[in-house]
Amino acid sequence: MKKQGTWKKRIFLLLLALFFALQSGALQMTAYADDDDEEYSDEADDDEIADAVNRLSTYYKNMRLVNEDQLTEEQLGKLEKICNDARNYIAGTDDITSAQVEIHVSETKALMDSYLQRCLAERPQSTVDYLAVGNIYDAPVAKGGEGVVLILPILNLGEEALKNVIVTPVISGSVKEWPFEISRTGYAEEIGEIPGSHNIEEAYANHREVRYALATRQDVLTGYYKLDFNIVYEREGKAEKAVLSTYIKTIGAEGSGMLDEEAEGSKTSTPRIIVTGFETDPADVYAGSTFMLTIHVKNTSARTAVSNVEFDLEAAKEGEDENTLYASFLPTSGSNAIYVPSIPSGGEAQLQIEMTAKADLVQKPYAIDMTMKYEDDKYNPYENKTSLSVPVKQLSRIEYSSAEILPESITVGGQANVVFNVYNTGKTTLYNVKVRFEDETVSGGDAYVGKLESGATGSVDTMLNGVAATTDDGMIKTIISYENDAGEVTEVETEISLFVTEELPPDDLYLPEEIPEETPGRLPLILGAAAAGIVIAIIIIVLIVKRRKKKRAQKQKEDDLAELLEDSGNGEDKK
Repeated sequence: MKKQGTWKKRIFLLLLALFFALQSGALQMTAYADDDDEEYSDEADDDEIADAVNRLSTYYKNMRLVNEDQLTEEQLGKLEKICNDARNYIAGTDDITSAQVEIHVSETKALMDSYLQRCLAERPQSTVDYLAVGNIYDAPVAKGGEGVVLILPILNLGEEALKNVIVTPVISGSVKEWPFEISRTGYAEEIGEIPGSHNIEEAYANHREVRYALATRQDVLTGYYKLDFNIVYEREGKAEKAVLSTYIKTIGAEGSGMLDEEAEGSKTSTPRIIVTGFETDPADVYAGSTFMLTIHVKNTSARTAVSNVEFDLEAAKEGEDENTLYASFLPTSGSNAIYVPSIPSGGEAQLQIEMTAKADLVQKPYAIDMTMKYEDDKYNPYENKTSLSVPVKQLSRIEYSSAEILPESITVGGQANVVFNVYNTGKTTLYNVKVRFEDETVSGGDAYVGKLESGATGSVDTMLNGVAATTDDGMIKTIISYENDAGEVTEVETEISLFVTEELPPDDLYLPEEIPEETPGRLPLILGAAAAGIVIAIIIIVLIVKRRKKKRAQKQKEDDLAELLEDSGNGEDKK
């Protein structure tokens, strides 16, 4: 039935086209073979529509199978709705062409891909680059049956503020994992916001704390408990998560046992090595610089020594794709492993490794993952992992163009226009960029350029006023100052050349107001007198400059003589 309707429609259209062609006189007769099997329309048949619907269904099922664990039920439902809407449109639209079917299939696949990528980008990401536990308080000590206040200071080492921060301790009913009584239904605490920081000092100043008043279990074991805290927050509008850890020392009742005792009751403790702190020399690490990293570690076991200890350091990798990834820090020796023969029970060790920061790193903290492998006194192998965050800074750099000065020489009371450009050639933003001029011959000219992003150009266009005649080489000190993101001021000095001369006396430049036309023979005399006046003025200027130089030299000689006499007097006093 559908094919008969199609043929009727085609015949009607052909007759209509024939009518308009005859009316316009442009009819051209062309013979076509009459073949019932030939198709004159691109209209999609039932098989093409069914194939398109099946292709969309298969594409959606494969996408769901691969990404089901990473999407919520709501997101999966939205993805299925996109697919179903497209299938219903293709199957329910009359006279849809094959080209329209293919276009709709391609657009639907692209829409599903786009929605999937958006969902994956919005899911929480695990990171420790921007969060750290502050070294502010001593590790608390909890005794069995007594109360203790646990304080978790949180540092934001990134420049962006962290918002909607929620901290939740990882709680367990096992005395070997959680040393406190569970007296509440929930332990989540909301901080709200942790401001961003440009350096470690600012991070400590902006830190936030979470406090828990807890009751220690009566049957708590003696040892060091590792307490983990899940952190969920928003950074730059995206949800992220991290896990921060701290330790607490517990003292159990007599006979309660040690935390690290093995289940077999052999009384051999399971040793754990933790990082108690680290520092860099120099304290500020700049991109492209070499620094010494010192890491302090401790064997928390009270009974078991560790030996054959190997520490492997791996810095975070940076790059746009897999082909351009590189480590942010590289050891200068070529090896990222540190070997320690042994660490006694409860003992500490100091690790040192010299590293170089890549020159093109942006200014932010970079993580260093550390894997620790060691053995106990029975040669049982252990492995533990932790990470450090080392803030990296970028040196600020500034350059400037040659100054254009018009005019190159002015008189006292005159003005000169000074124009040049300032370039930020570093990788950091420069703030409050200013220019000033220091010389006794000129005044004014202070210019404010403002903020310069990395790679930006600032223009200086200012006026200098002549206030005194030049007595030296005419070089005027030019100072360009700017601040970095920590508010530290840097000044760069250069010079421009500008001569200031005395104004000529009016009498020396006197010319007659009128030159009588009837006495043209006196014109050469008048011009000669004017030239003589100019020469005299030049001679006066030269004499003034020489006299000032002579006075300055005489004053310098007197100052040197006075300083020499003073030094001689001090020498005699010492004798």
